[in-house]
Order: sequence, then structure tokens, then C-alpha cells
Amino acid sequence: MRLNIYRITLKFVIFIFLILVNTNAYSEKLKVYYSGFSFSNTYESNKEYSKYSSLLIKEINPKTKINIISSELNESIGKSNFRNISLISDQLIDLDKLENGSVVMAVALQHEEFSQEYNYSSQVYNGFYDCYFEILFYDFDTKNLIASLPFDFEISMLSEKKFTQNEILKRIKDFYLEDRPFNRIENIINNFDLKRKYNLRIGITNVEIDDRAFNDMPLNSKKYLNATKNLLAQTFSKRFSYIHNISMVPYTEGQVIGNAMKLRFIQSNEIYSLKLPNPDFHINLRLKGFKKVLAKSSPSENLYVYGSFFDIKIHQPEIDQVYFDEALRGVTKVKIPINQSEINHWRKYFYNIEKLFNDFSQNIIKQDPNWLKKTSKKKIKKDLKVLKKVINKVK
Repeated sequence: MRLNIYRITLKFVIFIFLILVNTNAYSEKLKVYYSGFSFSNTYESNKEYSKYSSLLIKEINPKTKINIISSELNESIGKSNFRNISLISDQLIDLDKLENGSVVMAVALQHEEFSQEYNYSSQVYNGFYDCYFEILFYDFDTKNLIASLPFDFEISMLSEKKFTQNEILKRIKDFYLEDRPFNRIENIINNFDLKRKYNLRIGITNVEIDDRAFNDMPLNSKKYLNATKNLLAQTFSKRFSYIHNISMVPYTEGQVIGNAMKLRFIQSNEIYSLKLPNPDFHINLRLKGFKKVLAKSSPSENLYVYGSFFDIKIHQPEIDQVYFDEALRGVTKVKIPINQSEINHWRKYFYNIEKLFNDFSQNIIKQDPNWLKKTSKKKIKKDLKVLKKVINKVK
């Protein structure tokens, strides 16, 4: 009898011990060092496509003694409650004193742009500011990129007069200081399972733009071709990454030398080269063009249908396996006042692109018959279900 009680007690002790061990292992967070705000767009159009933030970082916050963007970013990071990482961000770390194998996090600005148009119905100018960031995790010793999480901001603004650069800068500054957009970073990281190593990776490796597409794009799009390709890749990646909570190997056309991405840290003036891993699953984007059709007209307004046309291919070159290779079209309806002459068609096409990429990503999870019907001439439901399995492999 006593022997049985002893065996039961011993089993109970072992059971409790195993629970405690597993609980501690589960609760152990990955230590990550925060290295600050940086620019990653080092291609030839750097002055053109980061000109607003390049000017804003010249303004210093009197309390923190650093530029206002870094100051707001640091405050948001410091107040965040990260469930899956232990972020060291009390002060700007000395990167040269980190131990081998340390994981470092940086927030990098990749691209920003502003557009505006005059709305005759409301008699005001509509302005739109878009900026694209990457949350980067990398091994400081090897400078190998571990994970990249893209995200973006959009600011809509109104004015009775055409926006000047000073007015644009003021609105962007107010946005950073009052709206606290970097607070989103907490949710993005908390929804992502950060690991020291990933067995399989996915990323955009090729972007093509047919000549006819440039007819409906901004004038400098062909001149700054690398930046235009980066914009399309970032637009796809931010939707794909956010919806599926996965890391994307950054697409950096024109920024990579020897498969390394340059980071210029603002607070320390340091420049680092991050080694980018080669994706196992390649995503190829081909923008074939745009089309605008008048669908309906009335005495007060016209209803237009805007369309964008893409080929999207997702494959694994190493084993010569193609998982998705289809022509897709995005369609959106836009009402325009009958007497409006200044129309920013590119803004409407760009919204169309964003919606197409967003809906494509959503339909990998759950297919919408109406979306499938209007987006592709072929039956792509089975192919989308296959992509769900691919995504599970890169998590």
C-alpha cells in the first residue's frame, strides 16, 4: 500500500516538474535590442522619394535631444507591451558592445510620396501622403536578416488652396506628433511569431512593368524605375505579410549590392549592410497596364470603372514547382463630378492595386466566389488553397 502511494506521489511530483519546465520554456521571451530609426532607400531616387522625412529629421525634439521622428518612434516602442519578445529599448544601444548572436530590431523607412487633386464638388484640394516602413530583425554578429515585417501609413488632408511643401511638412509633422502612428508596431509584432531561424522563406524576387502601364503612372515613374518597382513590391508585401502574419524577404531593386541591404541609422549616423536571405518561394509581379471605362453618366457626376492588370506567379525554383501563375484584374468604381477637370487618375489606379493585392491575400484564406469571378477568367480556387499550404510552411 505504502509503495503504491509512493509511486503515485513520485509521478505527481514529476508531472508538476514537467509542467513548470514547459511553462518556463514557453514564457521565455527572445531578447531583442532596439537600434532605432533608419533609412533603407539608398537608390538613385533617394532625394525624390524620402524628401519629407529627410527634412523632418532635421528638427530636434527639445526634451529628448533627438529628431522628432526618432523621438516619437522611441516613445511608442518604449510604451509597447510585447508578448513574444523582450525588447531592450530604454536607451539607444551601443551596437559595438553587443554580444555575438544578439538579435537587433530596426524600423526603416523605405519609400514615401505625396499626391493631390482639386475636388470641384467640395471646392477643396485633397492631399494624400503615403509612407512605407519595414520592421527589421537581424543577427548583429553576422548581419544576416532574420525577419522583415512591412507596414505603411496614409494621411488624407484637405485644403482650400493647393498644398505647398511647407504645408505638407506641417501636416506630416502633426500626424507623427498627434496621431502616434507608430503605436501600431506593438500589434504587428504581437501577431508575429519571431524565431531565430526560419527553415523556409518567401519574398518578391522580380517586378516587371509593361511600357503601356507608364502612360497612366506619374511622370517620373519610368525615370526612377527602381523606386517604382520597389513601391509595387512594398504595396504587395505589406498586405501579404499583414494578413498572413508572415515575414517577407524585402524586395530592394536597385538597393542591393551582393545581396545586402544598406541601413543608415539616423541617431548614430551608422551605416550597416544587412545580408538578405534568398527566398525559397519566389513571387513575381508583372504590371501589364490600366484601363478606365465610363460606366454611367448623370448631369452631376460620372461613374468610372478603374482597372489594373497583373500577372502574379508564386513558385519554388529549387524544385521547379509552380504553385500559382495567373492573370488577375482589379476593378473599382469611382464617382467623379461632371465638371472636374483636375483628376489624379494615378491615385485611383493605385487604390485599385492596393485593393487587388489585399483581396488576393484574403482569398487565400477564404475564397469569395464573387471576387473569383470578376478577378480572373480562369478557375483559381484550387490554386489559392494550395497557396495556403505554402504560407503555413514559411511561418
